[in-house]
Amino acid sequence: MSTPRPEYLVRTPELGLDALRYQEHPMNRAANHYTVSLGDSTGLTKLGVHFYRLAPGATSTTLHYHTVDDEWYYIIDAGSDDAVLIIWEAPEENPGADMAEVKGPGVAREERIWTGDFLGFKGGEKGAHAHALRAGSKEVIYLVGGNRSPLDHCVYPLLGKTLVVDWSEKTRQKSWVVDTKDLALVHIDAPAVVP
Repeated sequence: MSTPRPEYLVRTPELGLDALRYQEHPMNRAANHYTVSLGDSTGLTKLGVHFYRLAPGATSTTLHYHTVDDEWYYIIDAGSDDAVLIIWEAPEENPGADMAEVKGPGVAREERIWTGDFLGFKGGEKGAHAHALRAGSKEVIYLVGGNRSPLDHCVYPLLGKTLVVDWSEKTRQKSWVVDTKDLALVHIDAPAVVP
């Protein structure tokens, strides 16, 4: 008879694929992975932490960045020396630009990732780096985490879409997609007030 798991503990080495959920990215079904939320499993409410296993040759997600939440990755096992971080940045003529103002394709590049690497992406448009991981010839095992602001925007610059994530109701995350390709900015004056 096994002892029940304490609410604060998850032993990730004991997690087989059957304990993880297979997940395809909602905007790109070719981007997929196996995952379990360690933060939710231990009752965390202000911080998301997820355990991932990325199959050989698979891409973790669609290139994205967050406008509010910080996001980090810790590579537990890079698997092989051909696993990469894919980075998309503002064009060279506009380095450090506010990503909302970037026009054109931007610049994509790959950087090797190694076991023990820590990657940190601060939330915000200014100097943002859209990112994703791609496994090499072997599986990549990693953690992803970030804060859970009441409202965050996950921007997919190459798709012209934004995922709005609402954590304001503590019981469940809600999200919806906004197509930003033909979105126009409008100015709305502040409401009049009685003096």
